[in-house]
Amino acid sequence: MSLECELLERCSFFKKYGDTKDLACKGFIKQYCRGEKMSQCKRKEYSYKHGQSPSEDMMPTGHEISL
Repeated sequence: MSLECELLERCSFFKKYGDTKDLACKGFIKQYCRGEKMSQCKRKEYSYKHGQSPSEDMMPTGHEISL
């Protein structure tokens, strides 16, 4: 059974970094977008609180990405 975030299709972080080769991004996607930490995603929390998506460079941890 595969878990997947209900916001994945409209998540700008996933759209931008979903196919990246960067191991850190792959790890975040595996844990937060399709894994056991979905309920801890700061992007999801921001979206529900503010009614809009955060910056595409905001990671699921809430920090800005710097590649």
